[in-house]
Amino acid sequence: MAKASIITIGDEILIGQIINTNASWISQYLTNYGIIVDKQVSVSDKKSVIYETIRNELARCDIVITTGGLGPTSDDNTKQVICDVFSDSLRFDGDTSENIKHLFGLRNRQITERNIQQAMVPSRSIALKNDYGTAPGILLKDNEKLFLALPGVPIEMKAIIENSFKPYLIDYLENHQGEFVLYKTINTVGIFESNLADLIGDPSKFLDDDTSLAFLPNYRGVRLRVGAIKKSYHDAKAAVDKALDYLSKIVSQYIISEGDFNLAQIAHELLIKNNKKIAIAESCTGGYLGKEITDLAGASSYFMGGAITYSNQSKIRLLNVGEETINTHGAVSSQTALEMAENVRKLFGTDFGISITGIAGPDGGTPDKPVGTVFIGLSDKNGTNAYEYHFGENRSINRERAVANAFLLLINKLK
Repeated sequence: MAKASIITIGDEILIGQIINTNASWISQYLTNYGIIVDKQVSVSDKKSVIYETIRNELARCDIVITTGGLGPTSDDNTKQVICDVFSDSLRFDGDTSENIKHLFGLRNRQITERNIQQAMVPSRSIALKNDYGTAPGILLKDNEKLFLALPGVPIEMKAIIENSFKPYLIDYLENHQGEFVLYKTINTVGIFESNLADLIGDPSKFLDDDTSLAFLPNYRGVRLRVGAIKKSYHDAKAAVDKALDYLSKIVSQYIISEGDFNLAQIAHELLIKNNKKIAIAESCTGGYLGKEITDLAGASSYFMGGAITYSNQSKIRLLNVGEETINTHGAVSSQTALEMAENVRKLFGTDFGISITGIAGPDGGTPDKPVGTVFIGLSDKNGTNAYEYHFGENRSINRERAVANAFLLLINKLK
């Protein structure tokens, strides 16, 4: 069974200055290829600690990946420690040097000697190209094991793994002897976990030996994760695919995506595919929906703009919501959501207008409209509809669920 360990290097992680998202992303990536992530550990920048941790994990695991400590400053010690662990010395890598020059040319920056030192790598290593930074990935093969050192900047780390390391990983998997554990996930929405379990029935009827099914609910839906332990990567994949094919037929009406569960990404792809444009009007979510849309590169092709109309007056002045509408029905109402959605669509001249207005909490609720009451409006050329939701009492959860359901309404309309 292929086992991996992930070592995150940096005092900034230990003192809580930054969140360690690298380990989570790498774990998910390796798990998708049937590799068991046996351990995640964060360590300081101290050379002796890095040295001992790398040695210990190489003794236990087949694959060891580090992130951090590859920069050009005095607190970046990982490269020298790697040489100590593998009894190696540094060499100059011409391809890395050329990549550094290219990146600096794009930014119109002067290269210093400190920058050029980034092209020094362990002599036995393969330098993996970094498309976004000066520190290359460092790959070493030792006694049928893989060691990979990566920069700590997430975008650089991800690009190196996906663009440069992946072929070496595939080659390793095809030649590795031992069991594989492979997981794949489908994401469902619009059905509760217990109802989903009733619909699927007894998993033993469609699962092979050493194949499992897990229900993973969250505020946006329920993930169905199928896992298989087999003697080869190909056998594990076949078992998982067989189970997923069965599930896809049983719960097809509730499936929203496979793999990573990102409603914004699904809407993003559908909007681009259908060549549609959107505008949004937010109240209780305060820009949360707009942030999720613009977090994705390429959103400018379909997102024309929006308005955060938190107050009643801003709804009236910016979106032309009727003052009588708010006075009669309230800012949190289907009538207000309808006018917000339709008017923002007309204001920006888009195919769709989306509105969110509600009571996020913890205060502001009434017996008729308790905390967690949210109205979401969706408008297109064929008409405008508003949908009422009751999410609960937690402010953060209410905002997250409101944004999720706004995406779901749009996705269903686009499909």
